[in-house]
Amino acid sequence: VHIQNATLAGGVAAGTSADMMIYPYGSLLIGFTAGIISTVGFKYLTPIFASKLKIHDTCGVHNLHGMPGILGGIAGIIASAMASTNVYGVGLDLTFPAGRTGILQAGYQAAGLGASLALALIGGTITGFILCISFWGQPPDQNCFDDDIYWEVPDGETENENLLSSEHGRQKTNAEA
Repeated sequence: VHIQNATLAGGVAAGTSADMMIYPYGSLLIGFTAGIISTVGFKYLTPIFASKLKIHDTCGVHNLHGMPGILGGIAGIIASAMASTNVYGVGLDLTFPAGRTGILQAGYQAAGLGASLALALIGGTITGFILCISFWGQPPDQNCFDDDIYWEVPDGETENENLLSSEHGRQKTNAEA
């Protein structure tokens, strides 16, 4: 799973600067760094978020899209700042709108990254507070991944019901059983 997520994280991070002249070494550096960040996040940050902060990232959005997206934003800022007519030639005017310089575009990229982070943090905080309202009937943390609460589950499919949410990767596979 880590290899698949690391591969996808590389694509997420490279997306911001995909139309820029980052050369193959830039692409490799961005993809490699995003893969490392994603894998380390899944291995170490997800259990900390679940146990200490009570944040359950059930789909791995933070590690697959969040951190690599920030890396991609930073890569886009750097690639924009390094853009010049020496590298792009007359194509620089076609790359950036309204004749912006590379430094000016880097400022716009930084503002876009800051606005995205602000909206994500504010929206996530508001959503978190709304979901914590007892009106919704939130299950206890140890039952967050138990579908029996909301769905009719056939008998025999609850063999991992005693696992805590931070242990979701520790259940036995068919090969181990």
